[in-house]
Amino acid sequence: MSLIDAFGLASGIFWIITYACVIRQGLVDRTYAMPFLAMVMNITWEFLFTFAYPSVGGILQESINAVWLAADVAILAIFVKYWRSDYPKNLPESYFWPRFIFAFAMVTPVMVATVSVFGRENGSVYTAYIDNLIMSVLFLTMLIRRGDRRGQSMWIAWGKLLGTLTAAISQYLYDPSNVLWLVIYIEIVVLDTLYVVLLSKAPRYQRDLQAAPALA
Repeated sequence: MSLIDAFGLASGIFWIITYACVIRQGLVDRTYAMPFLAMVMNITWEFLFTFAYPSVGGILQESINAVWLAADVAILAIFVKYWRSDYPKNLPESYFWPRFIFAFAMVTPVMVATVSVFGRENGSVYTAYIDNLIMSVLFLTMLIRRGDRRGQSMWIAWGKLLGTLTAAISQYLYDPSNVLWLVIYIEIVVLDTLYVVLLSKAPRYQRDLQAAPALA
């Protein structure tokens, strides 16, 4: 196995751990643990590069994509179950499904068009890293908005950081001359590091206190 594949495999494993922790934390805290738009982009990317554009990255990446997609289905199920726990108070609940469908309808054509312009190999990388960059911003936003660790954990934060870092190293070894890729994954690592730091200082989610009124 080449060094590029080794770092790629490490990234896949770190992300599988991250997804498993997202699933666990969502069930434990009874809320969704992945921001809505991040979930939409992940499901779209993994579906496209498992079924619509197979063989990108070889059998190793295909297998990882399939595992990620299966994890995303579980994350989606948790989101559908607990979406009311963190739904914007200024939006009627009747907007939920139109908003849900609209997000997929907006994300999918952008990813398909990116592949059309840059090709399957480069398109998969550009869409993956832009997805990851937006996800990093969304996790930070979710932490700031919630104000505590509800639906979040240090396992998730570290898993995302290490998954991104190892993927970035693999991609850099593959094409060190691509300045755009370099800028994107450096920014992701900076944001993920900031997320780790801020989450470590955030108060823990007091589940027992939340449940106390219901027991009274």
